[in-house]
Amino acid sequence: MSSRRKKQQRRPAPSYRAPATPAPAPRKGFLDSIFAPRGPSSVPMPKIRTSITRGVATVLATPALVAAVPVVLMIEWLLLLAFGFQGPFTILGATFAIPPISTSTDVSLASNIFSPVGATGPGAALAPLAAITAFLVVHAAFQALVTTVAVERMRTGAVSAWNVRRAMHVWPVAVAVAVVNLGVLIVANFVQLLGGGIGFVLAVALLVAGVYLFAFAPAISADEELSLPVTMSKAVRAARLPGSNNLTLAVLYAVPSFALLLAPLPGSLIGVNPSAGAWAASILVNVLQMAAVAMFAFRYLAIGATVADAPTPRTGRRG
Repeated sequence: MSSRRKKQQRRPAPSYRAPATPAPAPRKGFLDSIFAPRGPSSVPMPKIRTSITRGVATVLATPALVAAVPVVLMIEWLLLLAFGFQGPFTILGATFAIPPISTSTDVSLASNIFSPVGATGPGAALAPLAAITAFLVVHAAFQALVTTVAVERMRTGAVSAWNVRRAMHVWPVAVAVAVVNLGVLIVANFVQLLGGGIGFVLAVALLVAGVYLFAFAPAISADEELSLPVTMSKAVRAARLPGSNNLTLAVLYAVPSFALLLAPLPGSLIGVNPSAGAWAASILVNVLQMAAVAMFAFRYLAIGATVADAPTPRTGRRG
């Protein structure tokens, strides 16, 4: 075979093939990104039982917090009576609760006191809104103070005047959490119009989501120097850490808390003179609510260093 014919022979095709480009994963919806199951986590999130125990221990180790409960309840009850409120006394069991539990009682108090039957005019419409705002701000101050006390106790083992100054920094964040949960509460009330079991289940799910997504925000503000938007977004990222069981804890907190507001406890009837049992029950419930605030603070402090201040930017798709 001549050299010319060898050159004319076709060379074999190369065996290399470019790897196939994988199809982009479908984007998840909002609810799927919140409630979708996640794999195991390497983040050292404390167990639920440990978190509850640490929250209770932190509050009991701070006698000033426990002693403040009956004083605050007495002042609040006398002020409500001065505005014409006649009970039930059990509504004060959410004085130190986490929104939207405290938010629901704010709306109930404002509606009962400042929405007289048959009233008309701009004043009748604005008075309940002003009252809701006032209740939200006051209860946000309580949450800010309890959070800063818990954070300082866990960080240093003691409580100083620092927590009062720091609470002023946390207060706007606590107000923002309450306002967001007020919107959650409004949506939950509209969802109940669906009727039947589906409306109730969706309403409870929304209220649980309010606790789940924003319970860490005051603790973040107490422990770090971040702006309000960054604090709120970081609270959501901390709540959604894989394998953290934060959603389970939110359910375990929110459902019993709402049930206590409706339970036939001492003081659940209309009346202006609560019994000793009603006072004891409300004090105990509020101490437990403080423990819940400290519990969420403890859980965030355990994993705060692993949560980024800003979300990870998404890689753009190739054209």
